[in-house]
Amino acid sequence: MTRILQSKSFMQIPPANIQQMFMRLREVPAKAGQTIIKQGDEGDYYYIICRGKCRVTRTATSGAMVTLAELNGGDAFGEEALLSDAKRNATVTMLSDGLLMRLSKQDFEELLKAPMLNEVALDDAKSMVRNGAVLLDVRMEAEHKAGSIKGSLNVPLFMLRLKVEQLNHQKKYICYCQTGRRSQAAAYILSGHGYESYVLKGGLEAVANARR
Repeated sequence: MTRILQSKSFMQIPPANIQQMFMRLREVPAKAGQTIIKQGDEGDYYYIICRGKCRVTRTATSGAMVTLAELNGGDAFGEEALLSDAKRNATVTMLSDGLLMRLSKQDFEELLKAPMLNEVALDDAKSMVRNGAVLLDVRMEAEHKAGSIKGSLNVPLFMLRLKVEQLNHQKKYICYCQTGRRSQAAAYILSGHGYESYVLKGGLEAVANARR
């Protein structure tokens, strides 16, 4: 628990929320080889690793399996589907026996989601970009090519954990997608890795509306 509290993610959570979180977390013993979440399933829980190691994989449309990350004690996973209200975009499998702590979707949204996310309106985002912030498009590559904000960097949400350390910690990142759902998950991940991250309020739909 001490290691969890020292993580960059939880430094932004109010102490009262942390206390409530620990009261609502439930232990989940896990065995090596056990699948904890499966790509394509509904998002239901947020997990924190107390002991053990996990592998995060994704099956591509070609059928090939890609390893996105390996997680250890103190790491967390499962937030993407809860934040974006979408299906699980990856599979998490135990590499060793371990112990996980599990928080329900409702408790996650109540206690952790709001404190971790900073939304910015379009005009504020433009000002931040002029001052060096980076627009991060977290949609799929095909979506980005079909239409995006000029000068934005494209890192699809499912690839973000794999590429997160390639980003610049000296930069502020404004995440965007079509509606703002996937970008919420992206900003949460970036924040957990120590980046100053924001969500473009309303996503590209807000940009389209502003042009009308």
